[in-house]
Amino acid sequence: MTGLEQYWPTGEHVSACLRTEAETVDEALLLAVHEPMSLVRRAAQTGSEILATESDLLESLMRPVGDGSAVVIAITGASGVGKSHMVRWLHAQLKRHPRRQELVIISIPKTASLRRVVELILEPLNSPEYQVLKQQLENATQALSQGTATELLAAALGEELREYTERMAAQVRTASVDSQIQAPKIGVAQHVRQLVLTSEVRDAWFRDTLLRIVNTSLGGTFDPAKRQFCEQDLVPPEGAGGLDLPRGAQNALNFLASANGRYRSLAVEVLQEVLDGALRTVFQLNQALQQKPVQEFVEDIRRQLLEDGKELVLLIEDLAALSGIQQPLLDIMIAESDEHGKQVRAPIRTAVAVTDGFLAGRQTVLTRAREQWVVPSEGLSEDHIVNRLIDMTGRYVNAARWGLEHLRHEFTKDEHSSRDLYSWVPKFELTLHAEGADLLEAFGRSTKGYSLFPFNRAAIRMLAASTMQAGGVWRYNPRAFINEVLRRTLIDRDAFVERRFPPPGFPAAQLISELRAELQLRGFSVEERQRLEVSLYFWGNNPSSLISASSELKQVFSAFNLSWPFVSGSMPSNSQERPKPALLEAIVDSVPERKVLSGGIDPVESPTSPLSASPDISKFATALEVWDPNTRLVGDFPRRVRTLICRAMNDRLEMGDLCLEGVKVLPGWIWLPPASSIGNSNDSFVIRIAEEGQPIPAQVKAGLKALARWEQNKFSWDYANGEMDYAAANALLEPLEDCALSLVLKQAETECGMVMQVLHTQNVLLAQSLSVRPEKPNLKYLLAARPEEPRIAEESVHKKVTRALSVRGQVLAGRSEFQAWFKRLISCYQGTGQKVLAFNMDRLNAAWSAQLPPVWLPILHRANLIEEVKDVLERVSPNGLPALVEDMQAALELMLPQASEAFDESHARVAWRDEMRLLVKDAVQLSIWPENVRPQKINETIDRLSQEENDSTIRRLRKIRVPSDESDDLARLWSVSQVPLPRLTQLYSDVVVLVDLFTTLGKLINAQTGTFESNQALEVRKQLVERLVWEE
Repeated sequence: MTGLEQYWPTGEHVSACLRTEAETVDEALLLAVHEPMSLVRRAAQTGSEILATESDLLESLMRPVGDGSAVVIAITGASGVGKSHMVRWLHAQLKRHPRRQELVIISIPKTASLRRVVELILEPLNSPEYQVLKQQLENATQALSQGTATELLAAALGEELREYTERMAAQVRTASVDSQIQAPKIGVAQHVRQLVLTSEVRDAWFRDTLLRIVNTSLGGTFDPAKRQFCEQDLVPPEGAGGLDLPRGAQNALNFLASANGRYRSLAVEVLQEVLDGALRTVFQLNQALQQKPVQEFVEDIRRQLLEDGKELVLLIEDLAALSGIQQPLLDIMIAESDEHGKQVRAPIRTAVAVTDGFLAGRQTVLTRAREQWVVPSEGLSEDHIVNRLIDMTGRYVNAARWGLEHLRHEFTKDEHSSRDLYSWVPKFELTLHAEGADLLEAFGRSTKGYSLFPFNRAAIRMLAASTMQAGGVWRYNPRAFINEVLRRTLIDRDAFVERRFPPPGFPAAQLISELRAELQLRGFSVEERQRLEVSLYFWGNNPSSLISASSELKQVFSAFNLSWPFVSGSMPSNSQERPKPALLEAIVDSVPERKVLSGGIDPVESPTSPLSASPDISKFATALEVWDPNTRLVGDFPRRVRTLICRAMNDRLEMGDLCLEGVKVLPGWIWLPPASSIGNSNDSFVIRIAEEGQPIPAQVKAGLKALARWEQNKFSWDYANGEMDYAAANALLEPLEDCALSLVLKQAETECGMVMQVLHTQNVLLAQSLSVRPEKPNLKYLLAARPEEPRIAEESVHKKVTRALSVRGQVLAGRSEFQAWFKRLISCYQGTGQKVLAFNMDRLNAAWSAQLPPVWLPILHRANLIEEVKDVLERVSPNGLPALVEDMQAALELMLPQASEAFDESHARVAWRDEMRLLVKDAVQLSIWPENVRPQKINETIDRLSQEENDSTIRRLRKIRVPSDESDDLARLWSVSQVPLPRLTQLYSDVVVLVDLFTTLGKLINAQTGTFESNQALEVRKQLVERLVWEE
């Protein structure tokens, strides 16, 4: 053993010596640990500030009072800065003051009950009368039951709130206060009064609040906060939501809960303002004191002290905690000794500690005080705060090593007449052997020479930052430091004796991810790695690398029985002869023949020219370090993380070798913790970089930082420590690769299935598919060019047909783009060129039979798709196909009957053509031809209808049957597309033209029959009419 365990205080000494409430601290301990404070004197009227010392504070308290004024020293500051401690320090100073025999000191701790406060105030009477009053006060408080006191307090608060509302309203009307600040309090007071006076609210929960305040006021408490209201007191407990509350009470609760609970804070402030008067009403202290106010008893005391040639000193450790007697105390402390130029009572000097803002509305007290003595907590530099904490640590640890009993013994031996209150404090020094002495010195000493063990300067700073730093701003709070740093550390003495200090998770260290990843690769056990993380972060001052460290830190690690994690003999980061890092050896060697990432240097061989500096990614790195399973990345950082991983993974995977040309890892696949992170997908098609609810692995953060520097350096590793980043990036990507590859293959199969479905649907519309869905895909048909089709003048057809033609044209658009996309998905190319070596038939067949999702675009995440391709995907997807079928079927149902019935089964197109042409010729010669119809146009129509290809069209028309609505969508589309819509439309249009012509000719012949002069002419026209039919 090194003997250092003797310098670690025992648990008993820690409990006795590390107290934070000043009134519970023994005077010997108070002086042994006292750290001189810097103060600020703030003028009451102007607000101007100057720096001051403790000596200035004492001197001001004891200033001459020949003018008869009352001395009021108001010590203010935030909670936990040491205001009560300063009052106790003043008490210790006054007991050794040259004028101590002239002073009668009344010290009122903030833990005292109301009765105890009155007893302390009356104690200087020191007469039989005092004993009687004391007994009467005890009887009065004991006679008041808790239940009665609680109901009385509710009623008193209601009355005080009513008066408060009226008073504030009057002040706002007369503009005697700032209406913008005070006016909201009026409404708040009214709502709070409604709650306090509602019995259902008291029965549900508020009675417990009132009872807490009554009990702590009667019996005192070590936690002054229990004597005050808090915001939680105004929040209904769980299960109270179903209460049937009166409308006024419910409205009050709704009001206080609005504005994100801002009004609750204001309500607490109002309640505290009226609590003092309400408690005085409840406890009726004047009645217990023979109908005489406390102020009058103090008046009697001061008159007696004047005769005795003495002065009264009132020391109040926390006035805000003494609700119920605040106003009497304020009256007492400002009562001057002179009246009408004559001294009638002894001078009074008061030092009172109050929380910031308490005196803001008490101008009389501020006027008498002239100034406030502020114990600052903000606006102090980090170095100033840390240096104070270092000295504080030395004093407290030194005191705890001795223990309270030894300190008391040493204190009583000191000459009480001495003005030096600290010379008696012994320094704990034991003789250690050389190794132990060296280890002890490695932890450092305070400016007073006290050993800081088991802390060092770095540990004090880092541990303090966890409790005193928020948003980069330090706030001095010695109470928090003692409780959260000193006490929590020193109670782990057993762990040190057992050679396992600091234990894992003490407290949660935030060592940068690169170092955590490095430690993990070093092969340390889980427990040792966690201990090293704690020690490096706190005692090692959170280093940025494990290249080198001070010899003192190595001694600290030795004292803690820790392995030394730093690399010995490392060269500077910009050296051309750097050693290969362990991280690089561990990862790169495991993937010897795989392309890891593109750009820059060979990661294993050092460059021959000087390297550029490592790129600055400080903002991104800071965001990553605070990122945890419960804290989301904010701003643009989630997008950047996903982009970095996708770029790196796409560089890493050999897409060409896998017949994946054009397929990439997509940002939408990357899942970031926590689950609520913006951009996370809700389906299973994701790459998780960390499991939900689990700590984010160090190698993830380290790898992301490495990728960020790689990106900043234009995707090159050619910079200082680039090989380390290369390895860190590899450690990130390696575990994700299998999942990424699986998703890429799945995406390729899904895309291939979608594209083939588009091409097949186009083939169906083009009447190029022999069946609804062939058993196997046919590359010839899928890659066939779109055939030429008749151009239809849309204005010449029905609007249903026009719509169907338009929709069909949109679905057939982009066919060449889809075929190129299809080939990229199934082709293996030679090198980086465009020569296809083979097709991936396995993917082709699997994609053909794959079950496709109902909606396609959301899962593609392709930024380069043109709008017409997107439109096709939407129309052909399972969700969009029914609309296409409906449009096609509507057009077919309109044209099919007339088009299919125009030709019988014996139709002979050549003979029909000749007959139709002769009919046209005869009609023209007989002068019965319509004036607005050109014979040439009719002959062109006859020629189109008699083309050879129409034979198959006419045969198909006879077989078409309109499908039922219950049929499969693709089957319905195949049925209605047996004849390509443009060809059917052309055929139908030509038939309509001839039918219209025959109808018109018939009408002309009938109109002219009555004008014929011979039977021969009538016979000719009769024969023409008989020929106006399609078939013989």
